Amino acid sequence: MTATKQKSSKGADRREKILSSAAELMAERGYPSVSMTQIGAAAGIVGSGVYRHFDSKSTILVALLDRVVKRMLSGTRDAVAAGEPGLELIDAMIRTQTEIAIQNRSLVAVYLRDAGNLPAENLRDLRRQQRQLIEEWIFQCEAVAPYAGESELRTVVQAVLALINSVCTYDNPLPAELLVERLSRMASTTVRTGLDLPHDAAAAATEREG
Repeated sequence: MTATKQKSSKGADRREKILSSAAELMAERGYPSVSMTQIGAAAGIVGSGVYRHFDSKSTILVALLDRVVKRMLSGTRDAVAAGEPGLELIDAMIRTQTEIAIQNRSLVAVYLRDAGNLPAENLRDLRRQQRQLIEEWIFQCEAVAPYAGESELRTVVQAVLALINSVCTYDNPLPAELLVERLSRMASTTVRTGLDLPHDAAAAATEREG
């Protein structure tokens, strides 16, 4: 590896360390209560070193929230691309969203609490991506419940996403694998209850045939 590549790799590693440290601190204390000096200390970098990678605390927040919402959106799109419209696809979307949330608990916690601290332009972009995510979920729910109105569909989707994301707002002691399994089941039940759908595949198949 050349000296340039080594330097580039080291810089990327430091940037990731800054982001992960910032996410943990902001999730624990809230964005307004965290300073660049504290972020640098948590990342093992002197305060001035943080500015080599980020101009300000707000640019760190932008990077964190852009990352988490893009992961949610791409995860949903990947699940949709791999399946066919129906309850199995919605269950796959739920599983994917749950795994992303559990794997990125600190990011999701900051996303839920501190998005309002983004600069106006970045907040508009975040809201645009949020709308894209929600509209994809609504579209897939409508495919299994065409009788449901938009308000009903939107209510169910918001409830499901809130259920999944809420576990990131406190220190949950359950193992990640068990948490993903339990949350996925609860969220799947929420969809079926909210849209008045059968709760098991056999009943769903019978209803479709009828």
